[in-house]
Amino acid sequence: MSKITPVSIQEFLKLSAKLPILDARSEGEFAQGHICGAINFPILNNEERALVGTCYKQKGHEKAVLLGYELAGPKFHLMIADAYKRFPEKKILLHCFRGGLRSRILSYVLHTAGFDITLLVGGYKVYRKYILETLEQELKLKVIGGFTGSEKTIILNDLKKHQQQIIDIEALANHRGSAFGAIGLPPQPTQEQFENDLANAISQLDSSKNIWVEDESRMTGKLKMPDKFYDQLRNAPLYFIDKSFDERAQNILNTYGKFDKIKLTESTQKLAKRLGDLRLREAIAHLENDEMEQWLKIVLAYYDKTYLHGMQKRDEKKTVLVLGNYISGLLNTITHS
Repeated sequence: MSKITPVSIQEFLKLSAKLPILDARSEGEFAQGHICGAINFPILNNEERALVGTCYKQKGHEKAVLLGYELAGPKFHLMIADAYKRFPEKKILLHCFRGGLRSRILSYVLHTAGFDITLLVGGYKVYRKYILETLEQELKLKVIGGFTGSEKTIILNDLKKHQQQIIDIEALANHRGSAFGAIGLPPQPTQEQFENDLANAISQLDSSKNIWVEDESRMTGKLKMPDKFYDQLRNAPLYFIDKSFDERAQNILNTYGKFDKIKLTESTQKLAKRLGDLRLREAIAHLENDEMEQWLKIVLAYYDKTYLHGMQKRDEKKTVLVLGNYISGLLNTITHS
C-alpha cells in the first residue's frame, strides 16, 4: 500500500541521497533557485500559477483552489504517465514552495497512482532557511593565494586528489573571477542558486577539519559571496603560491589564447576605467595585431597591482609563502602548523 509521509528538511535531505526529488513549483520558480539535484515537475506552469495567484487575491482561497484543480486536472494523466516512466520504483521526495496546495495536489495524484511520497514539511521556504543557516557555519578555511595565472584552481583540485577537503567556488559560480572569467563557460547561476550550491558543498564536508578554497574577491562575476563565508575567507590563513611572471603569462595564454579575439576585446574594455584610455587602446591594438604577450603584460600588470592591494589588507602573520613542489609544500605546512 502506497503512503504519504511528511518529514523535516534534515530527513528529506538525508533521503535525497537515494531517492529523486520532485519540485512541484513552476519552471520560473525552479530556475530562480532549487534544491540541489531536484527535478522540476510543475503542477502549474508560470502562466497558470500567475492566474491562481491573481484569483486568490481577488476572489479568495476557495476560488483559487477550484481554479488550481481546473487548470491542473486535465494534465493529471500526463503527470502520472511521466512519473511511471521516469520513476519506475515509485518512491519519490516531493515539495512545493511552502508545503501547501501544489504539493498536496501532486502528492495525492501520485499517491493514488501507487507512489510512495515523502513530503517536505514547509517546502522550499524551509530549505532556504536551512541554506542560510549553513552559510553561517564556522569553518576551518585554508586559502590558496597567488597572482593571476598561478594555477590556483589546478592546485586546489590536486589537493582533493590527496584526500583534502575543498570547495571550488569558481566551479560553483561558472566564472574564473576576472573580467575575462566568463569566456568559454556556461551562464552563471542565479544568486539564490549559487548560495544553494555553496551551502550544499559545505554540507558534504566535515566542518571540524580543514577546507581548502581559492582566494576570491567578494564578487565572482555577477555573484556575491555570502557575507559570513567571505569574512572567514578573508581572515583565514593564506598560502601564497609563488610563480614567476613568465610562468603565469604562459598559463594564462594556454587558457585564454584560444578564445575569440572579439570576446577578449569586449572583456578588456570592461577594464577601461582601471587601465585608463591610453593603456586600454594599447591593449586592444595588441589584440588586433595578434600580439598576445604584449596585450597580456598590460592586463596582468593591472591584476597584479589589484591582488597585491588586497593582500596588504590581510594579516601578514597569517600569510605563508609556498615555493617549489606546491602540493607537498601546502601539505607539509598545515601538518606542522
